Amino acid sequence: MWVELFLSLVLAHLVADFVSQTDKSCKDKRERHWKSPHLYVHALIVFGLSWLASCDAGFWWCALIIGVAHFGIDMWKSNRADKIVWFTLDQIIHLLVVAGVAYSWTLCHDWSLPLGIELWHVAAAVALIVCWKPANIFIKLMLKHYSVNMPAEKENGFNAGALIGTIERWLILLFVCLGRYDALGLLIAAKSIIRFSEKDNAKTEYVLAGTLLSIFIAVLAGMMVIGVK
Repeated sequence: MWVELFLSLVLAHLVADFVSQTDKSCKDKRERHWKSPHLYVHALIVFGLSWLASCDAGFWWCALIIGVAHFGIDMWKSNRADKIVWFTLDQIIHLLVVAGVAYSWTLCHDWSLPLGIELWHVAAAVALIVCWKPANIFIKLMLKHYSVNMPAEKENGFNAGALIGTIERWLILLFVCLGRYDALGLLIAAKSIIRFSEKDNAKTEYVLAGTLLSIFIAVLAGMMVIGVK
């Protein structure tokens, strides 16, 4: 079933693109482009994780295609501004490559998840990661695109808003998967009691926009898990 392989490769992509990469490595790629060693190391990680996710020794050449394509896409993106349109287009192209490889492989080979793993297990792992770093990046770039005022970042690099948003999305994801929409309503109601003085209207706007985007992403992720379960 190509969807099983596709989701497994998507999981490998998310781990490579968002878990293994740091802000420092991404910045270095944008500044140095093809001269950045992170670009090559990252492509190797994508290749390795894609091959590992396939659980098939013969899949190495397909994993190589994914790794080389990933290198080319990242090279292209390194010459683009840090904007929501390029981030979204970058991820769409990556997923199209993964989908094409997964579909082509399953046309000629029988493939199924190993070790008794079910499709919804993979979907849940994908949803958890999506609700973490990718969602934080997407929301930040979306708010920047619409010129929503954002609080200044802390000097120590710790972003409490990103942490709160991640926990919030994980809770929403859990409630949606369990069908506990009453608990979801309580969470949203609890968030709505936060109030700011009139001089903090800009911060109120930021929190409201970020919260709505968070809820939207988490609910979609939860629906995906339910859809494959």
